[in-house]
Amino acid sequence: MFLIRPGTPDDRPAVAAMITGRAHWLRDNGYLRWRGWARNADVLPSMVGDPDRPVVWLLTSPDDQVLGMTTLSITPDLGWTEQERVEPATFLQSTLTHHAHAGSGLGMVIAFWALDHAARLGDKWVRRGVLSDSEGANLGLVRYYRRQGWRVVRAVPHSHKPGITVWSLARPAQEQLDLADVVSAQPAREMVHQVAR
Repeated sequence: MFLIRPGTPDDRPAVAAMITGRAHWLRDNGYLRWRGWARNADVLPSMVGDPDRPVVWLLTSPDDQVLGMTTLSITPDLGWTEQERVEPATFLQSTLTHHAHAGSGLGMVIAFWALDHAARLGDKWVRRGVLSDSEGANLGLVRYYRRQGWRVVRAVPHSHKPGITVWSLARPAQEQLDLADVVSAQPAREMVHQVAR
């Protein structure tokens, strides 16, 4: 059974290695947006366990190997209306899984955990965003999320980056009763929203 838990500073080297490995895998498999992950291989790990940043949640194996990560925060301005931003919602971002497990469904486990977690917190929505460029980078990711049941709320031009489109996606937060057979989680309501709310 997998475990989802808040990351700690001790997890930073494993997170950095996972991000670097995924960036190389994306590059080697012809994905155009691998450079963004490579650039963030030092930045994102520094957020793990930082009490002044949103909690970085880690998906781990029974022997505590880091298999995936995500960050839960408040809905950002980019791609969302003022009215949407005041609704109770969790924003899922920086979700990544270990390249050695590509295609195994770990990203879906993280997403379904986020739906369940947000519902238990009383949130109405789980939201996420995807950036695509004029060459179509990341449009496959939008299609992948749609197949998982995410609804495209809108696609708008990025306000500061010409040629970039912001895709806003959402699903209703909902308890996932079967999830208990796959993953357990350390409850940390105060940690999830320590910066966000």
